Amino acid sequence: MPRGEVTDPGARIAWLGTAGHVIEAGGATLLLDPFVSRPSLLRTAATRLVPDEAEIARRIPSKVDAVLCGHSHYDHMLDAPLIARRTGAVLVGSRTTCAFARASGVPESQLRIVPPTGATVRIKDAEIRFVRSRHGRIRPVGVPFPGESLAPRLPGRVFHYKMGGAFGILVRAGGVAIYHNGSADLVDAELDGERADVLLVGLAGRTSTRNYLARLVHALSPGLVVPTHHDAFFAPLARGVHLLPGIDLEGFVSEARAQSPDARIITPGYFDVIAVPRGAAAKAVIVA
Repeated sequence: MPRGEVTDPGARIAWLGTAGHVIEAGGATLLLDPFVSRPSLLRTAATRLVPDEAEIARRIPSKVDAVLCGHSHYDHMLDAPLIARRTGAVLVGSRTTCAFARASGVPESQLRIVPPTGATVRIKDAEIRFVRSRHGRIRPVGVPFPGESLAPRLPGRVFHYKMGGAFGILVRAGGVAIYHNGSADLVDAELDGERADVLLVGLAGRTSTRNYLARLVHALSPGLVVPTHHDAFFAPLARGVHLLPGIDLEGFVSEARAQSPDARIITPGYFDVIAVPRGAAAKAVIVA
């Protein structure tokens, strides 16, 4: 991995595992799809799901300005309400995401509901656009748990966490534009006219979406490409990065180099911090 120093980064990005990231830019600390509880496969299948409070306290910053959820499956937003309650952060997401947050005791004043068509919000000096998108299809079931859940009872089972609509998240802050595509599909027309210096690209289910990476790269012309949502999220973070079944990370890196030969590709470990220089994302490096 490229390592070094950046004297004045426009943004700092750390991977929390699954599709989760911490972004520090524009004076704001933003969490995207934070999920560090990671119950085992057996617990996920057989029990009601509760956030791991100790793991959240250990892994999540104490000062957070906003929690941003691209969709409402448990591996994207189970931990989000507790984080919002602990930190006082604004929680932004679909009607389903906000319904779970409300049921978890997050005050209405901290919730920002994103309609199905998307929305733009401002957090400090960060402009955040929720871009209408699609959820990737997972063979052989297709899109898992579609629909909405507007009056959830907690704790919920995995199938109670309906998808609730899918969004890409475009963050513009600190002179850097970052696009988070947490699920492996897209609506091409929604990205017309957009550009992103950094592409955080979800891999789970990517082979089911035609020309997935090529379409994202063509639309956004990123200078830095970072894979996400490729790790086996039923295992604890302390075990280290292990790939989900069927993930071809080396094949993805080769494809990314072919599709975007001028971009830098970084595959971080958990909690690695990537510093992105203003106007020069291809020179981004891991600094911690």
